[in-house]
Amino acid sequence: MLLRWRKSLTGSVSAAALFVLLAGSAHAQTPALTRQRVADLVKVAPAAQVSKAEVGVSRAAVTAAGIISLENPVVSGLGGVRFNPDGSRTFNGVATVSWPVDLGGKRGARLDAAKSENRAAVGLAEAEQRDLLLGALLQHAAVLRDHRHVAIATERHSLTERLFAAAQRRRAAGTVPELDVALAAMQEKRDASALATAAGDRDGDEVLLFTMLGLSGTPSVEGALVPEGEPQALALLVKQSGQRADVRAAVASVDAARAKSDRERAARWPTVSILGQYSRDDGANIGLLGLAVPLPVLNANRTEVLTSTAELTTAKARVAQSRARADGQVKELYARFLATRAAMDTLAPTAALAGRAVNLATRGYELGENDLASVLLVRREAIEVEEKLLETQHAHAVVKIELFTLAGRIPQ
Repeated sequence: MLLRWRKSLTGSVSAAALFVLLAGSAHAQTPALTRQRVADLVKVAPAAQVSKAEVGVSRAAVTAAGIISLENPVVSGLGGVRFNPDGSRTFNGVATVSWPVDLGGKRGARLDAAKSENRAAVGLAEAEQRDLLLGALLQHAAVLRDHRHVAIATERHSLTERLFAAAQRRRAAGTVPELDVALAAMQEKRDASALATAAGDRDGDEVLLFTMLGLSGTPSVEGALVPEGEPQALALLVKQSGQRADVRAAVASVDAARAKSDRERAARWPTVSILGQYSRDDGANIGLLGLAVPLPVLNANRTEVLTSTAELTTAKARVAQSRARADGQVKELYARFLATRAAMDTLAPTAALAGRAVNLATRGYELGENDLASVLLVRREAIEVEEKLLETQHAHAVVKIELFTLAGRIPQ
C-alpha cells in the first residue's frame, strides 16, 4: 500500500514537473517584443487593416469608374385602342429605346479622377502607416522606461527596508531616538507605494502597447531604452524631408484634386441619347431614329466646377504647408536631439556616483557612523538625479525614434 502511494506521488510530481516545463517552453518560444518585431506587427495591426480596407474602397471605385455611362438606357412603351370615326377599333402601340452616349471625354476624365483618388488614398495610407509605426515605437519606449522605473523603485525600496531595519536595531540598542524609526518607516512606506505605482504604470503601458499591435498574449518587452546608432546629418535630413510619406500624400492629393476638377469640367458636356422608336398605327408599321440632346442652359455643372477649382487651390497650399512643416520638424527634432544628448552625457556619471553615495550612506547608518538626517539628504539628492537621468534618456530616445522613423529607418 505504501509502495503504491509512493508511485502515485512520484507520478503526480512528474506530471506537475512536465507541465511546468511545457509552460516554460511555450513562454520561451514567444518571441520578445523588440523594436524590429514591433515594426513587423504594425503592418498587420488592426489600425493597419482598417487603412488597407479604405484603400480597397478607392481601388473598387476605379473599377466602377470605367463604366460606359453613368446613365442607363431607357425603354418605354405605350399601347392602346384607336377609336375610328367609322366605329372600328384598331390597336395602336409605341415602343422607344433611348441609349445614352457621353460626350466631352467624360468617361476618361471620370476614370482618371478615380485613379488619382486611389493614388491619394495609397499615399494617405502610407502616411497613416508611418504614424502607426511611430506611435507603436514610442509606446514601446514608454514601456522600456517603465521597466527601468520599476527597477529603480525596487532598488530604492530595498535600501529603505535596510534603513528601517537598521533604525529598529539601533533604537533597540538605545543609540538613536524613536524619531529615526518613525522617519525610516515613513520612507519605507512611501517607497513601497512608489514601487506599486511604477508597476501599475508599466502594466498599463504594456496593455496599451499590446492592444495597439493586436496581441492577445503578454510577450516580454526588450531592447535598449535609447536606440543604437546616430541619425543622419541635419542637411541630409532636410534634403530628404520632401520624400516623407505625409508630403507625398499631400502631392498625391493635388493630383487627385486636379483630376476631379477635370472630371467636373468634362461633366458640363451633355449626355446625348440615341433614340429608336417603333410604332404601329392603324395596321401600319412605323420606325423612327433620332437624338435627344439636353441643353446645358439652366445647369452647366457650374457649382461643381467652381468647388473643385477651389479644392485644387487648397490642395496646392497644403503641399506648401506640409513641406515647410516637414523642414521645420526635422530642424526642431535635431535641435532637441543635440540638447538631450548633451544632458544625458552630463548626467550619466553623476547617476553612478549618486547610487554609490546612497549605498555608502545607508551602510554607514547601519554601522552607526552617521545619522539618519544625512542619509535622507543623500538619498533625496540621489533620487532627483536618477529620475532626471531616466527622464532625459527617455526624451533622447523619443527624439531618436522620431528622427529614424522620419528617415524611413527602424531604430534598434
